[in-house]
Amino acid sequence: MSGKLRPPEHVRLLAARLYWDARPPSYPSLREMHTDLRRTATYYAHVSRGRQHLHVTVSRWVHVRASADTMCNTQIGSVRAATTALRRAGYHPGRFDRLMLFTEQCRAASSAAQLPGRVSWIRYASPGMATLVHELGHNMGLGHAYGVVCRQDGRRVALGGTCLPVEYGDSWDAMGHSKGFFSAPELVRLGWAGKIRDVRRSGTFRLADVQHSRSAEQALRIRSGGTTYWVEYQPQHSPVIGRTIPGVMIRRQVDGGPVELVDASPGNPTGISYPDGDLTNSALPVGSSLTTPEHIRITTVATGRHAKVRVGFDRTTAVPDAPVVRSAAQVGGGGYQVRWDAPTDNGQIVLGYRVTSWPSGRSTYVRSPAGYHTSVHVPLDKSAIGRTTFTVRALNQDGWSARSDPLRGTVYGPNVSVTSPASGARVARGFAVTVEATPDSHTHSPPTSAWAEVGSVACTSEDGSGPYDLMCARAPRGRQILTVHVENAYGVTTDFTMTVLVRRH
Repeated sequence: MSGKLRPPEHVRLLAARLYWDARPPSYPSLREMHTDLRRTATYYAHVSRGRQHLHVTVSRWVHVRASADTMCNTQIGSVRAATTALRRAGYHPGRFDRLMLFTEQCRAASSAAQLPGRVSWIRYASPGMATLVHELGHNMGLGHAYGVVCRQDGRRVALGGTCLPVEYGDSWDAMGHSKGFFSAPELVRLGWAGKIRDVRRSGTFRLADVQHSRSAEQALRIRSGGTTYWVEYQPQHSPVIGRTIPGVMIRRQVDGGPVELVDASPGNPTGISYPDGDLTNSALPVGSSLTTPEHIRITTVATGRHAKVRVGFDRTTAVPDAPVVRSAAQVGGGGYQVRWDAPTDNGQIVLGYRVTSWPSGRSTYVRSPAGYHTSVHVPLDKSAIGRTTFTVRALNQDGWSARSDPLRGTVYGPNVSVTSPASGARVARGFAVTVEATPDSHTHSPPTSAWAEVGSVACTSEDGSGPYDLMCARAPRGRQILTVHVENAYGVTTDFTMTVLVRRH
């Protein structure tokens, strides 16, 4: 929906607390009402840049002569009953621009409002500022904020394949499931926007916090045929619940339809089921790109106090560059922690990675838009201890990258020391070797066995965690190499080597 709106500069609101049982409910209390409405008035003064002022009158509890069904399930009937009761109580609803009916006894899951109009129905206890802002937005003519969900080849992508709108899907807009600001396109419709930059040429642009932009640029507007893209910066958590990642938000409007938030970080759900857990985390991460079907590329260069965004036109896309594996080290739990660097995405955000261990060829998929997750735990392959290597490939909506260069995994064996004999000592042909061993500091895997050889002759072996007493009988005479081996529970062996002089007699 598009078109200019003309919200009034001054709004007089009657907040009517209504009940129909024998006595009024305990919520909302007068103090809660005043707090929520005061915060709502402050919100509108800020979001409108001082162009709208909300003046609130809160009624005492007023009894209505109507049934719960009328008050909770009808609009015209509840307004008539409320208006009659308010007049009888000395209030004059006709003198107010807005009438907000608080009917906590309904215990409903949602509220409602005329779109556009003057009446709103708040039907549950302690609604909070976000609900009041939302319903008053409807009164001004704003509909629900939408998101768009796209799938291609069976996986979630930013834009491409088959796309479907999601009502309430913009959790970063006050008209969605949000406690946040109005989005830039809504501010433009209301006449409350700050500085909007129309982007017609490629370049890098600096965006202020959309909520506190002052005289800096509040948003970018990019037009291509019948489609308009909006880019703004939300550095603060906005959805009503859940942990999310703020950042650069991208919205689109096609042929005058609803403005839709684009899931610029697909495959990064928050665990919130409503309205869409993946769409809730929609910011385009730093270093990542989104290229639209019109070949407009948007890249987040940096975020902080401001965001830096690069826009390019007539851009083509490709699979990502090959990642670089930085480390693959054995850790506690009997596996390797493999870490890599996020590669250049070549125009479409990285959706995930495939980590493969060799020679087994076993692969692990890591869902990781843009490189939020660039490490994974890979189980230990005991059959290839000491010779396992790892490669990583990256995926975007154009396909898979080439494999990274392989990196050999680092393993850790026990800490080993020989307490007897000393290095270089003279020993008899039959001599004892005393060995102490402790777990390494990386995996904490306990020693499980030890064995040794002197020259080409094997000594005895011993199981357990140590210390070990090994016997080397019939050792070759002369200067010999004594090698002690200690293995841990993961099958990793530490070798300890020293020189001894075996006597002739």
